[in-house]
Amino acid sequence: MINRLPENTVILLSSKTDPAVTTPSPAISPAPDKTPVEYFIGSEIRLKDGQVIIGAADDGFDIVIRDRPGFTDKHLIKVGTTDNFQFGETRDSHIRHITFRPTRENKHLSIDSIVFSECYNRKLILEENVFHLPVKAALDFDCKQSLDASSDATRPGPGLLFANNTLIGTSFKSLTKTLVPEKGISINLPAIRHQEKRLVVAGNTFRGKMAEAGVFRLGPESRMEIFKNTVDITNYGRIGRPAVRKGGFDLIGHTDINAKPPLFNLAGNQIRVTATAVTVNGQLELVLACNHLQGFNSWWQPQPQFLLKSIPATFEEIMEKCQNVPGSNVIVPTPYTSSQLANTWTGTKYSSDTACTGLVNFEGLFFFEKDHCQTVTPHSTSSTHPYTKKSFDINTAPYSSSRAKELIAATVVLSALALLCIK
Repeated sequence: MINRLPENTVILLSSKTDPAVTTPSPAISPAPDKTPVEYFIGSEIRLKDGQVIIGAADDGFDIVIRDRPGFTDKHLIKVGTTDNFQFGETRDSHIRHITFRPTRENKHLSIDSIVFSECYNRKLILEENVFHLPVKAALDFDCKQSLDASSDATRPGPGLLFANNTLIGTSFKSLTKTLVPEKGISINLPAIRHQEKRLVVAGNTFRGKMAEAGVFRLGPESRMEIFKNTVDITNYGRIGRPAVRKGGFDLIGHTDINAKPPLFNLAGNQIRVTATAVTVNGQLELVLACNHLQGFNSWWQPQPQFLLKSIPATFEEIMEKCQNVPGSNVIVPTPYTSSQLANTWTGTKYSSDTACTGLVNFEGLFFFEKDHCQTVTPHSTSSTHPYTKKSFDINTAPYSSSRAKELIAATVVLSALALLCIK
């Protein structure tokens, strides 16, 4: 029925339906104090230009979308196409206030992803939903087509706002195996260049069992905002294919040394994992401010030939993303304080990692409350798998406390002066 509706249509899923629809199946664990209203789909929903799907539940009800037993498609919802950006389609598409719970019956694998998006020219907005993870990811965003997003303002390429969602991973059986979901969210845009202010993952909660919370791959000179997310997951468990990386966020740049790297802005996140907090692949730039990292390993750079470069946070970024972060001392700074930039690192039981362990090809400074990471080259250390013992080099040793405070203060003052000069 939804696939027959035209573009630019608002679709409200009501809790006032046939009573038979509101009867939860035995596998459902409804939200506390809420009655699930189940909408079963028999085939993949193709979200068109400007379409909006909203769960319009009355108080005490929860709108749940599930695939019917025998569902043969790989995704519940699909956006875009493989080989065409469809530049004439520019109206945002929204999905809000819905619980997605894939069906897992007869010990068969469930769907691959709940939302599968490819190439398009609009913005996809997913807000305030609950995703019970399938095999691969809640959102699999995969566009491999080439695009220079700066060449034409009417052709910015695919945008994404993934905000205030809850992602829940649980183990499930497949034939004789017990598996966990691969990722919470996956973004793969390797050939889109110069894209800014189009990709935001913010305010989400990741919990339960999953191999990784998020995997994000960008093309040259593109930028992504990742802020105020709460990750509290267990990485133990097998997935449906061989896995090397496990942990929190996996940031992937490119390997073309002649092209400028992408920029990831990681600020105000709470990342608690049982494996590696942050994995870095390829060459990229990273803003790191007021995050709390906790895990067995702090960092892993599996490709030590490529540089990770630290970029200072701007005053606006500090004020927007570092206030009201749990565990942060940041308030409206008058005068400015060093706590504005500081991240924290906590190793789990039996971990010997410091905040800087695992950085093997790094330029710049990362500020932590106890350790401060400085430039290190691949010639002075080695990149080994995070679950093996790492070599140690004096270049990875932290700054002294007094020197670190001086550097933090200088960075904050320069950001403030730059802001005043611009104004």
